[in-house]
Amino acid sequence: MTADDVLGPCPSPGHGVGAAAAAALLAAADHVDQAASGTSPREAATRLSLHAEDLAHSPVARDQLLSRALELAAGDLAEGRRPLSHWPLFFAEDLSPSLEAREDVRAWVLAGADPMLADGEAVAEAVEARAVRDLGDAFETARGLTRRLRIEAWLQLALWDDPRIPANAETRFLMRAGGRRLMARVGD
Repeated sequence: MTADDVLGPCPSPGHGVGAAAAAALLAAADHVDQAASGTSPREAATRLSLHAEDLAHSPVARDQLLSRALELAAGDLAEGRRPLSHWPLFFAEDLSPSLEAREDVRAWVLAGADPMLADGEAVAEAVEARAVRDLGDAFETARGLTRRLRIEAWLQLALWDDPRIPANAETRFLMRAGGRRLMARVGD
């Protein structure tokens, strides 16, 4: 682990992994409603699983959380349970992976890392575009973009080595590179 991989607390209290996971659960509930509309639970589970699989390849941290939430919802449906019925356990702070588990993920990711992907600019641009879209009007964007990008950069770096997300090694490396690029943009 390098010094740049040591991550402090979220720069905006109340906006860390727990808050992002809660937002992912809300989004997943909407996806469950859409997938279940007029279909069997089995078909809805399949739709959710396929969408989760697509999102697992995204280097955007919030997509990784949504992927995991959709995966859990699909599993619930497949087992005949109410979707997301075990949501309190989803990325709970007290269930954070151990330092050793994170170090194992780091070693796996960095062992096969392609230096051509280290720039992270495309990931940073995607995260920034989403933040601008989410903030809405020009006034809110001008006022809140730097703060939001700090949070998003922190989230990228908080999750790239988290064994609970479904990303492969290349996607995780891109997450890390994008988080570092965003941190550089906001001056952290």
